[in-house]
Amino acid sequence: MKKFLGLASVGLLTVGVANAGQITVANSDITLSGAVTTGYFYSTNTDSNNHDSFKVSNFLVGLSSEAKDGGIGFTAGFGTVLLPTVYDGGLTDNKAILSKNFGIIYGYLTYIPVKNLSIDAGLLTTNIGYELATSFTNPNITYGAVWYAQPLIYPGVRATYQVGDIKFYAEVSKDKGYVDGNSSLQTSGAYAVGSIGNILGVDYVVSYYDYTAYKNLVDIVLSKEVHKNLKLGLDFDYQWLDKTAKISGHDDKGYGVALYLIPQYDKFSTPIRLEYINDGSKGKESGIYNYVSKAYTITVTPTYKPTKNSYIRAEVSYINSDNKIFADKNGNQKDTKSSAALELGLLF
Repeated sequence: MKKFLGLASVGLLTVGVANAGQITVANSDITLSGAVTTGYFYSTNTDSNNHDSFKVSNFLVGLSSEAKDGGIGFTAGFGTVLLPTVYDGGLTDNKAILSKNFGIIYGYLTYIPVKNLSIDAGLLTTNIGYELATSFTNPNITYGAVWYAQPLIYPGVRATYQVGDIKFYAEVSKDKGYVDGNSSLQTSGAYAVGSIGNILGVDYVVSYYDYTAYKNLVDIVLSKEVHKNLKLGLDFDYQWLDKTAKISGHDDKGYGVALYLIPQYDKFSTPIRLEYINDGSKGKESGIYNYVSKAYTITVTPTYKPTKNSYIRAEVSYINSDNKIFADKNGNQKDTKSSAALELGLLF
């Protein structure tokens, strides 16, 4: 599973879209944002002869109208997005519940009945995790192994109450726990509670997420700009299976840790992501983190921004697992995968 935070989400680390503009219509002001990105993706051990591909990695148009006290606003995004991960190197159209064709990606209405209380209803974007589900809002092009096991986007309703710089939220949803578009899991919904805010100069998100008859997870995200030239992020994710989802003879829990270091200077930055995943004892994996047993990933993404609303970035990533979860073009099982990518992006 994966998770998705929209451009106008209340999530912790949403990256603002440069040069967002406003469209004046008959009854409200609408903010327009989005991006077009194209990329080249290469990967080893893809289990096929297709080791590289050129792709339109994102075409997304976001529209929103801010809700006022006592009123209703909306947030929506439509287009098409690629979700390349360290597992597939960007060579699989890995969109989970997102349409593989042009269409609605997320959309919800926001009602503010009283000051500091908002209610979102519709196709929600999750509050969980560090990474967002469009590459132009992330420090890296590909998504990490920790992100892979988190929720993404789902129909539901969420209530958020703000006290100073702290927000508390609760939600119920029909999240079916999709895995690469497969909704055959037993779960029929989920609920979540959490808090978002800033304490002692550190941005945080703390979340508890409970899938019906599937699994539970606790996720903690911390982020801080420790220097004008360095940002740090940490995503700790602990998950355990319900009895109905546990495989007999296998472990029922796992955890993942992702560390993000983003050194930056002027128009240049070099985001680095380091991950460690523990999916249980070898041969008794829980399956939460793709049956890797124990694995680590390294991703480095040199980035250049010629203008404030465009970028050129390259990337290399590597994943090493205790288990041979990959295969070369001849079908030989492998325990490593190396990938590379180049992406151009224009934000509007």
